[in-house]
Order: sequence, then C-alpha cells, then structure tokens
Amino acid sequence: MQNDYDNIKSIIGVGELGAIVLLYTFLKYPDANKRQLVSLAGLDPTRYDSGSSIHRRVKISKAGSKLYRGVLFMGTMTSIRYNEEMKLFYDRLKANGKQTIQAQIAVMRKMIIIAHSLYKNNQKYSSEIYRRACGVK
Repeated sequence: MQNDYDNIKSIIGVGELGAIVLLYTFLKYPDANKRQLVSLAGLDPTRYDSGSSIHRRVKISKAGSKLYRGVLFMGTMTSIRYNEEMKLFYDRLKANGKQTIQAQIAVMRKMIIIAHSLYKNNQKYSSEIYRRACGVK
C-alpha cells in the first residue's frame, strides 16, 4: 500500500490527505471504472429537464462524498498552479469559454482518472507519459 500511496502522491498537486482519500476509494471499490469513481466523488453531471420548456444548466450531482470533493478541490487548486500539464488543460478550457468552476471540476475529474490509472498500472506520474498520451508537445 505504501507503493500505491507514493504512486498517487507523485501527481503534482495531490497531497498526503488527497492520496490517502484516493487510495481508500480505490481499495474500497476495486472493480470501479472511471465513471463510477467520478460518481463516487459526486462530480458526475446531472441534467434537469421537465418536458420541452424547462431546461436548467447541467450541474454536478454532489451525490458522492463531500470529503472527496473538498480534498480534491484543494489539490486541484495546487495542481493548476504548479503542474504544467494541468495548467495547460485548465487554460485551454478557459480559452474555450468554460467558466472557472467548470474548468476546475474538469481538472478534478482528470486527477481522479490519472490517479486511478497510476494505481492500476503501478506507475509514478510522469509528465512525459502524460504529454504523449494527450498528444501535447
């Protein structure tokens, strides 16, 4: 478990508490896929439609754990500031017209998915691998 913890913590922006929370989630739900993990954190989008006339904005469900969202939000703020790949992703979303909160939630989701991938593949975070996977130079 120490190795898994170190792998998750290797993501720039994920601190000790964030790594513990993510590792706990991955151990508690070993067969969960990325959509289920995002849903467990309460970051999955929900739509409110009533007939053909009432359409509200899409929001996050907040059905998951408030602890997960709080810990990941603080990690996201640090990641946007210090992790070059996450900063590029965040800036690209902002340039495409996303609001600040929407872009931050997208970064949170990406951090969960990357952490889960590192956990499953027993790897440390590498900006080189990330850039190659995303097609970023």
